Amino acid sequence: MLPFVLYFVTAVVTGFHVYTLLSFAVYGVPVNLLELLSLLGSFCLLIAAYISLFRPHAAARLALLACLVIWSFYAPAIAKIVRTRWVKPAAMSQRMGPTVGAMSKYSFIAAQANLSLTSE
Repeated sequence: MLPFVLYFVTAVVTGFHVYTLLSFAVYGVPVNLLELLSLLGSFCLLIAAYISLFRPHAAARLALLACLVIWSFYAPAIAKIVRTRWVKPAAMSQRMGPTVGAMSKYSFIAAQANLSLTSE
């Protein structure tokens, strides 16, 4: 009974997550092939949950394949997050704020425009 619960809950949670990501296609977001594969893996994991009630070894094999297919979507996303959080940006790519002189110049132009509009 434990494999059934484990497979079923995992299939529902990952399937719901990928389905919500696919629902953004209504707003024009392009569909990624890895999302469709992950949804297929969630469906196979749901089938493995049902099979685990009768043939646990066959269900375990199907669940292993389904989890590998699901991870084809999640592994690149995790790798991207880890890469962006642990890598220091290069010195040339750091954002530089405006200098004080440039800021006062633009403030002066905006103030002058406001004065000319109010004096007319």
